[in-house]
Amino acid sequence: MAGIGFRLQKLFQEDYFSSRFKAYVFAGLVTAGPWLIVIVTITLIQWLTTQFIDISRQENELFTLSVAYCFIFSQVIFGIQQLVVTRYLADLIFENRSKEIFATFIGMTKLTLMIASVTWLLFLWFSELPFHFNVLILALFVTINLIWVMFLFLSAAKFYQAVAYSFLSGAVISIILIVWMGFNVQMFTFAEHSLSFFLLLGFTSGMIVTLFGLLLSMLMTFGEKTVEGQFSYLSYFDKYPSLFWTGFLYNAGVWVCNWVIWFGPGGSSLFDTFLYHRIYDTAVFLSYLTIIPALIIFVVSVETRFYERYRIFYGNVNEGGTLGEIRKAKEKMQRVLRQELEGLFRSQGVFSLFVILFIGYLTAFLSFEDEIISIFRFTAVGAFSNAMVLIVTLILLYFEDRRGAMYTSIMFFSLNLILSLVFLPLGYDGYGLSFSIGSTASFLFAMVRLAVFIDQVDYHAFCRPHDRSNRQGRLVFSKMGKWLNERRFI
Repeated sequence: MAGIGFRLQKLFQEDYFSSRFKAYVFAGLVTAGPWLIVIVTITLIQWLTTQFIDISRQENELFTLSVAYCFIFSQVIFGIQQLVVTRYLADLIFENRSKEIFATFIGMTKLTLMIASVTWLLFLWFSELPFHFNVLILALFVTINLIWVMFLFLSAAKFYQAVAYSFLSGAVISIILIVWMGFNVQMFTFAEHSLSFFLLLGFTSGMIVTLFGLLLSMLMTFGEKTVEGQFSYLSYFDKYPSLFWTGFLYNAGVWVCNWVIWFGPGGSSLFDTFLYHRIYDTAVFLSYLTIIPALIIFVVSVETRFYERYRIFYGNVNEGGTLGEIRKAKEKMQRVLRQELEGLFRSQGVFSLFVILFIGYLTAFLSFEDEIISIFRFTAVGAFSNAMVLIVTLILLYFEDRRGAMYTSIMFFSLNLILSLVFLPLGYDGYGLSFSIGSTASFLFAMVRLAVFIDQVDYHAFCRPHDRSNRQGRLVFSKMGKWLNERRFI
């Protein structure tokens, strides 16, 4: 699955400058485009409601929190299968078994629907909202979960345009529906939470359009299909359990600070259903906007030059290169990786520092409270380190250091959780510290792990230990996958 930047840049061959410029623009669309499209859509919806609809702050927050909860918990659910399925797809592609990809998509979709439904039932148990509102939340929650799944499979097929265009189409539909609702607002004020319900309905409709756009692209992309062995990928949970822990704990670690702080001073409960902390959540949201440059630079710059050297090194290892050739390729790969990572850290660090220093001026027109600005200065550091944790973890996985990636995710989740609990009594004075310290410590650990591993990469390439997770007594998921494959009704 590596080399996305390399493949992107090959799309543009007119000349070096235009090729590089287009690659950066396209990488931005691929890495942050869907995310930014959704953010812009929600922001426009919020603005339109103030222009055309007389809606209370609580009803507006009900819409926003419904969307936020669906995205947050769908991301955690996606993390359960994300890296395991990614590895399985990579092996299918490498082994020229692409016709089995669609069956894997069906199996992952079914399992995701089951997990999402159980999660929604738990939410329903505590929800004080009307049943029809909860059903709409279920529709959005399921839709977003399935979008993550299709996003993974279309990325594996390098069909990036379909992803961006599908999100853009969904955004346009959402905006059109909200504008139409604004001009016919009298039709939507007949019941409790009716305005927020129809705002959510408009947004959900747009996400459903995105979903069907991605589904159409899926059907077009994978021409040769089979539906046999839909759950065969579950065997990879036995083969690579570390990938499960890496994906799940990283995604949970991204949000665990928020979950803890929702119960702290300043935390609120909306309609006895949604817990949130408006000040802290806003600061975290702004912080994550600052790391977009790191994602783009990684995809185009780091993956392009580094992946090229990576392929040369492992080509020499796998195809009988001499010891001198292997050592020379190793040195070049190490040098390029170091240069690219240093450039990435420096570029993102300067950008984050600039935003931290001038956030007060940059957001003056938004009239944010001083508490948001103060917390942001800590959470921006946490977001920077979080992005670096993600990037270094991916590089560890390139080198098959799954254990190092797992340890990094364990540390990331554990420190963020423990430090959030420790600093919670401090209230506003401690908000942001846990995220900043926990993420930074995890980043430093990941860098040390990568430095040690890459120094001995030739040893690991030739002397990788046997995976003891394949013992017959532990093949629980393999047996489960076989059992599910035999039950056609599932």
